[in-house]
Amino acid sequence: MQTVDEKPETIHLYVVREKEPKPPLLPILLSVLTLSLLLIYCVLAPYRQPELPVTLRVPAVFLPLQTFTTSVAIIPTGKKTYPATTAHGLLTITNGSVISQELPKGLIFTGRTGIEVVTDTAVFVPTGSANGYGFATVKAHVSISGKIGNIPSYAIDTIVGTSLYIRNLTSFHGGKDAYTIPLQLPKDRQKALDQVRTTLAQSVQKKALLAYPCREVMSGVVKLVVQWTCQFFSYSVSPIVHVTHVKLLGKTVIVDGFIVVRPRPFTGK
Repeated sequence: MQTVDEKPETIHLYVVREKEPKPPLLPILLSVLTLSLLLIYCVLAPYRQPELPVTLRVPAVFLPLQTFTTSVAIIPTGKKTYPATTAHGLLTITNGSVISQELPKGLIFTGRTGIEVVTDTAVFVPTGSANGYGFATVKAHVSISGKIGNIPSYAIDTIVGTSLYIRNLTSFHGGKDAYTIPLQLPKDRQKALDQVRTTLAQSVQKKALLAYPCREVMSGVVKLVVQWTCQFFSYSVSPIVHVTHVKLLGKTVIVDGFIVVRPRPFTGK
């Protein structure tokens, strides 16, 4: 029987230290930022002394009435167009014949300048006699509109047949060309009124306290004139009161404000 010598086995043991997890940086940064903002606020924020709200009732002092007047031209933005009109006049008809004549309505006679005149009604012309020609007149109008129809006297001087003479012994009148004029619209007046009221309000705000709404009087068509009559008032309170709101109630002024409370000196007790 043989004995075998066994060699001892060597075991090497290595110990490795695990890395500890690093703490997150975000909470740390937020904490530092919050603390910095708090320090900045505490250093820079002004110290405010305590304020005590107060409401006072004092008598109102009414001042003499004041008048403010402002005017502005009303600029029309509308237009109104008038159509052309037709000239009218009289035609004189004389009859040298022993036979009477009756002329119908609508006869056209041409003047020396080529303008046509149309009779408005039928007309009867009596006969001539030893005492002179038969005589009649008839109303007529020019066939075209406008002032060109205001023909002078004797612009119509014509003979019908051998015995009728047609003339205009006086000029025609009433003919006018079409024309357009500015028209003032309601919005134009309102625009001017708004402008005047803005100007007056700025003047009133520079004065003392307004007791009541101002009385307004308006006049003018082309130029708008507006007058305000205003009642102002004043009041008196201690200078230590910081006024925040004032309201007039009858003859009493209600004053809202506050008083700054001064800190008491520290006595050490």
